[in-house]
Amino acid sequence: MTRVFASALAIGTIVLGSAAAATGPPHLNSAASHKRHVVVTFTLGDLAPGDIVVASHAKTQPNGAFVKANIVLDEPLKPTKTKTGSRARTAHRLAKRRYWVEVSGVVVGLDCTPHKPCRTDWSNSRRVTVK
Repeated sequence: MTRVFASALAIGTIVLGSAAAATGPPHLNSAASHKRHVVVTFTLGDLAPGDIVVASHAKTQPNGAFVKANIVLDEPLKPTKTKTGSRARTAHRLAKRRYWVEVSGVVVGLDCTPHKPCRTDWSNSRRVTVK
């Protein structure tokens, strides 16, 4: 009986470990401006779309999100699938200047509640100049 339990535990650990390893952080491939909107291409892996965030400075918090005082635009991420990942554009236009942008992905789980929300993972940031 102990061998069966040990085998089941080992298989469960391998399966759960593989699922956790398959979900990497989002990756922001590119960021550009078009008619004063920010346009990004990215990959989310197994994550659900989170937000597209534009900041005046590149400084981030320990969790990878931009420092709140520097955020100038925070919108829900509404991706369109492409051959190599996803593409999205901000709904709002920005003033002409230099910004930093990042996207987030949400780890979807059954145990997420309003008091214990699902974890949000942040991509790398990219600089973009709005002209």
